[in-house]
Amino acid sequence: MVDKLSLTDLNFIIETVATKRRDYDNIREIVWDKPDLLDIMLDDPKLFQRVMNEEEVFVRISPYLFFEVLLRQAKRELKAQRYTYEKAAFSATIPVFDAPQAGELLAQGKVRRYLAGMLASFTRTHSATVYYRVRGRLYSKRYSDLSVDDLQDLAQLVDEEYRFPLYRRIGDLCLFLTSIYPEYIEQELRYPFTKARRPAFFSRKSRDIDDYIEEGSRFYRMASEDRRPAQAETNSVLRTLADSFFLARKPLMHIADRYLCFKKFDLFS
Repeated sequence: MVDKLSLTDLNFIIETVATKRRDYDNIREIVWDKPDLLDIMLDDPKLFQRVMNEEEVFVRISPYLFFEVLLRQAKRELKAQRYTYEKAAFSATIPVFDAPQAGELLAQGKVRRYLAGMLASFTRTHSATVYYRVRGRLYSKRYSDLSVDDLQDLAQLVDEEYRFPLYRRIGDLCLFLTSIYPEYIEQELRYPFTKARRPAFFSRKSRDIDDYIEEGSRFYRMASEDRRPAQAETNSVLRTLADSFFLARKPLMHIADRYLCFKKFDLFS
């Protein structure tokens, strides 16, 4: 956990939680060697309140810490609830009795930390122009990491050993869109104020939320097959997300609905 936080992150945590002490340098040295203590401090409700109420909080902390704190609050709230809401039909929702299970998923530290890093990664998005040859002729194409189609096309151009990060990013993007921006999927899929689907142009696939869920689970599973030893811990998380993709959306939807609201349009590119 400590290795994911900057020095300014750690100072922010200590200043917020250790309100009865001022020997911050001593506390910082203790926290570096005691991850269990840091874990307790990150669960302090004062930290969530400050993160939510302080203006320009990203001047003080990293996006990773911001989402780690929000996910911990979501864990507490979901474990105390009985159900979450899921869209059942056009503009209709139904309760699903899975809130405690969603909270327990966040209680898995490796999963929660992965989700915090994933959300933080979408505060900055990237595009690149790739040059490649087909039958001796040079082509170029611009790819965005906010497009499932672009990422799938790019994965077909690189050798297999380089595909796993792209598979993982596709899983991340499917999870991100279906939980933080489900309205974007509906907007792209259907004509306004109707249930009629838009046509798919230029051979780009038309997807609904169920399609994104299916593809996200599938690509997480493919990404988890990376055999490099350094990826072993991440692969176990990816397998968990592949098996629990539908459930993993719930805490992120909780965050989007309860904490971010219209802020998400400023947070994410």
